Amino acid sequence: MKKKILLKIFMLFLCVSNFIGCDKNNELEDKQEIVKMYISHETSTYIPLGSSKPIECLLVKEEGEREYSRLPFEGITGFIYEYGHEYIIKVEKSINIHTHANAVRTKYRLIEILEDKTINTSPQWDILIDESNDYEIDISSRYLGIQGWWCNANPPRIYVGAVFPKNTFATSFDKEIMEKKKNINLYFNFQDPYITYLDDARLNKYLKKMNDAISSKEYEKHRFPKRPYIAKLAELKNLNDLWYCIDDNDDFAKTLIEVGKQNLDLKDIESLCVGKVVHKNFTVSMDTPENGLFIETPSNLNELVFVRSLTYGTSAYFLIASRFNYQEVLSALKGPYLEEKQREEVLKESQIILLTVTDIRQTANISKSFNELQNYLNNPFTNEPTFAYGYPIFCQGQYAKDNSLYIKH
Repeated sequence: MKKKILLKIFMLFLCVSNFIGCDKNNELEDKQEIVKMYISHETSTYIPLGSSKPIECLLVKEEGEREYSRLPFEGITGFIYEYGHEYIIKVEKSINIHTHANAVRTKYRLIEILEDKTINTSPQWDILIDESNDYEIDISSRYLGIQGWWCNANPPRIYVGAVFPKNTFATSFDKEIMEKKKNINLYFNFQDPYITYLDDARLNKYLKKMNDAISSKEYEKHRFPKRPYIAKLAELKNLNDLWYCIDDNDDFAKTLIEVGKQNLDLKDIESLCVGKVVHKNFTVSMDTPENGLFIETPSNLNELVFVRSLTYGTSAYFLIASRFNYQEVLSALKGPYLEEKQREEVLKESQIILLTVTDIRQTANISKSFNELQNYLNNPFTNEPTFAYGYPIFCQGQYAKDNSLYIKH
């Protein structure tokens, strides 16, 4: 009798063990399912295994989860993330069990984008100085390159008196209209104005007049303005916010982001910001052609815009990563709003990447010290006579048909 009882207990034990074993095997099986996933418009960073450098990544959560988790940009096959967008997507989730490695690997594959919403997270400029006018078109960053990087400057062939179709004016500045023009007067607004004339305006003739003006007694007496024409800063959430701050030169913005990634230590920082300073030198303008600019009127006159004036100057762009918050960095740069000792402490605990553009080649030079920034602010124009006047930072256009002001939208 005891043997029968023991046999029954043993058989029951085997059944229970087999049931538990089957359940465990089910838990360890690979599986696939379709899930809804939410992707934030903000990004984060993580440090890959075996590395000490943080890498930017997505913030995602599956339906039903409360908190976002980090996922590499390439973590969803077939999905391309666009900055500033918030997504709801349907994905195939594959869970692979690696029993020998005692690990679980999860893969995602995009099935469908259910919702794609643009979130306005663009940084806001804090304007310290802005003396520009509404009729001036800012071209100070549009054609810039960076020395030593795969970002070549692309200065346009522009000059006062040049004529372009309105769809290329202040953008590519191509398809210049080459019909013969009437003589025009050029005005250089030095402290002692310099006036000359230009017959049948062409770039080579204009450059000669420019050299004559730079060599003149009037320019010799000219004093460079010390006060910036524009000075502004903006707080960044990450380096990719630069796309919003430099929205007219994709190559320049992309390269500056890469310069920041390679030269700034972004671990343990409290703030990240970008700054722009523009110094104005002088403006060259022409008289209004009351009887038309051309000797023979082009057939497409209504679509043409001429360069009424060009303003020359220099510019600087800088990135600052700091262990102090943005307002403290802003105060340290604005002037005597902090005690000198506190200001020195802020700058000492901050990193800077400085790009300065000072001549007609429009290629930025890179440096990494606040002393270099101070040197630029003290002397924004070089001492080389050939290039000392800077490069075109603003232009003004007027329609050739009636001399009305061209407004760039």
